[in-house]
Amino acid sequence: MAELREAQLRYLLAIYELGRIRPDVGTQDIAKAMNCSKASVTKMTAILMDMDLLVRERYGKIYLTDTGFLLAKDMLRCVELIRERLPALGFDLTEEEARDFIRTMVVDLPEHCRRRLAGRI
Repeated sequence: MAELREAQLRYLLAIYELGRIRPDVGTQDIAKAMNCSKASVTKMTAILMDMDLLVRERYGKIYLTDTGFLLAKDMLRCVELIRERLPALGFDLTEEEARDFIRTMVVDLPEHCRRRLAGRI
């Protein structure tokens, strides 16, 4: 599989996290979580479907494939590990700033580094 772009990783992570809260994730749910338009979500979900990372059912419900699920799960594991270690850096970040910083850091890591951090190497 080709290296995923930052936006694609962000969408995968958002879909994964939404799926942990509710079983059926729709375009509107993703748009709200990502603070973007439904048209943007539709475009990105089409790209991710072409990459076999998610499926979109007839009534618009969106689910991660096994590959998409495992990739997003590893990303979330990386987020959690960095969140645990962030206080040691001594940054004075709000919860929102810390969340944004960590997600940016994780999606910007090369894939081999994410796999190592997630414990898959």
